[in-house]
Amino acid sequence: MNMKNFSPIYWSAPYQREVVAKIIRINKNEVKVDKMLFYPGGGGQLSDLGIIAYRQQEVKVVGIEKREDGNWLQIDPVGNSVLEEGVEVLLKLDWDRRYSFMKSHSSQHLISHVLKRLFDIETLKANFDDEKIDIEISRSLSETEILEVLQESNKSISEGAEVISIIVDEDEYKRKYRDIARGKISNENIVRLIQLGEGEGYDLTCCGGVHVNNLSEIKGIFLDTFKDISLKFFIDKHGIDRVNKQRILMINLEKVTAKSGGKLVEMLINKLNEGKITQEGNLRLLKMIFSEIASRSQEINGKKIVFLNLPEIDRQALQSAARELEKGFLIVVLGRNAILYFISTNEELSAKEINDIIIEKTGSKGGGNKGFAQVNVKNIEDPLELVKEVLTLSNY
Repeated sequence: MNMKNFSPIYWSAPYQREVVAKIIRINKNEVKVDKMLFYPGGGGQLSDLGIIAYRQQEVKVVGIEKREDGNWLQIDPVGNSVLEEGVEVLLKLDWDRRYSFMKSHSSQHLISHVLKRLFDIETLKANFDDEKIDIEISRSLSETEILEVLQESNKSISEGAEVISIIVDEDEYKRKYRDIARGKISNENIVRLIQLGEGEGYDLTCCGGVHVNNLSEIKGIFLDTFKDISLKFFIDKHGIDRVNKQRILMINLEKVTAKSGGKLVEMLINKLNEGKITQEGNLRLLKMIFSEIASRSQEINGKKIVFLNLPEIDRQALQSAARELEKGFLIVVLGRNAILYFISTNEELSAKEINDIIIEKTGSKGGGNKGFAQVNVKNIEDPLELVKEVLTLSNY
């Protein structure tokens, strides 16, 4: 029996970008088709996106939900009225997204294989994004060990190891593969395995995700951060660009290593405001600023308040960096597009309540919660001074 006849297109032909399919059912903003071109997501990998083309119109596929009765395409309600049950349509994949995930997923398999082979370390969890990988492992690594993992992984990439898809039924899996495969045991009726390389030392694991045909397509794996059992990597061009940008950043920081505390924070803020670094660099510098946040705080009514004017910083960067903030502070940030942000790590200071006072006073729009809130202050002459006045005169 040829198992490929029973497998989805994203297994048997992951490089296929389009297919003609028939619409089986439509349920409001959901569509079920008879061809599985789109990967539904799972195992740490996000779903594919794309479009449904029909009668010179295109309807966006904004997500896929895997259910017991099959995969349902979640579609943009704009324009979905053109679709009908029983008609043939053209499914078109967001190829750049798919290919990025293919490279990321294969890279994760490679890293996990090297971790297991060199140090008998298991991969507990993995997540993928656009040429980014987050991995949690069974024990922490030293600097020397992580360097060895990277060297071995990139060696396999440079040698061009094949990535082989194996699709078998449950009986063949149990008889031939179950006892030699790395990772979790499958209980599916049809089992898909991914093998890296051939001959001695190959890696084999059950996986339903999408992968490249050869590791040489990845170009390279680069370390972002590692802390305890958490590892973060970038791959391919994204990784190369990031390494170069980080090195430039480090060269600049090396010039000011004699500075510390408040002086270092001032230098970092100036760099942010000059807009001379990338968004990723902004996040890294913002985290460094937050690590020295006590040096910038002032007391208002006995509470520690920090005011920052950072016109290059947006909500995403703030929320990412804020995870590492010390307790006991209210940070007020005037960020990109004249958005005023409130971040509270003090149980007695609600970011939302202070934000609501600013909204009431200015008539501006905003919202949030106890820990994080924001308001548009585009038409306010000096928003930070206004907040300082509110905090000084209120019961806070």
